[in-house]
Amino acid sequence: MIAAFLEGLWQFFLPTHLLAAGALGLLIGQGRRAIMLAPLALGLAGGAFLIATAIRETPAATALLAIAALAGSLVVLAWASPLLSAALAFAAGGAIALNSPPHALTIPAAIAMQVGAVVAALGTVALVASIASRAARPWHHIGVRVAASWIAASAILVLALRLAR
Repeated sequence: MIAAFLEGLWQFFLPTHLLAAGALGLLIGQGRRAIMLAPLALGLAGGAFLIATAIRETPAATALLAIAALAGSLVVLAWASPLLSAALAFAAGGAIALNSPPHALTIPAAIAMQVGAVVAALGTVALVASIASRAARPWHHIGVRVAASWIAASAILVLALRLAR
C-alpha cells in the first residue's frame, strides 16, 4: 500500500503536470489567496472519480499545457482574477487526475496511487504559491513574472509541437 502511494507521488512529476502546477502556483501566490487550493482539490477529486469509471483516453496532457500557458500568461500580465484562477485550478485538478491513471492490479493500490498523486499536486501548488506570495520587493515580483514567462513559453512550444503532428 505504501509502495502504491509512493508510486502515485512519483507519477505526478511529469513535465506537463509540473508546468501546470508551477504556473497555477505562481498565479495563486500572486493573488495571495490560499483558498484557491480548494477548487484544485475539487478538480482532483472529480478527475479521480472519472478515472474510477474507466474512462478511455483523454486529452488531459494537452489541456494541462493550455492551462499552464494561460496561467503563466496571466502571471506575466499581473492580472489575477479570482474567478478565472478558481476555474483554472479546477480544470488543472481534473486534468492532472485524468492524466495520471493508476497502474495497479487491486482497487486499494489504485486508490493509494490516486491519493499519492493528489498529495503531490496539492503540495507542489501550495509550495509554489507560498514562495510566490512572499515576493515583497519589486525585483521579487519581476522574478516571479520571469519564471511564469518561461513556464508559459515552454508550455506554448510543447503545445505547438503536439498540435503540429
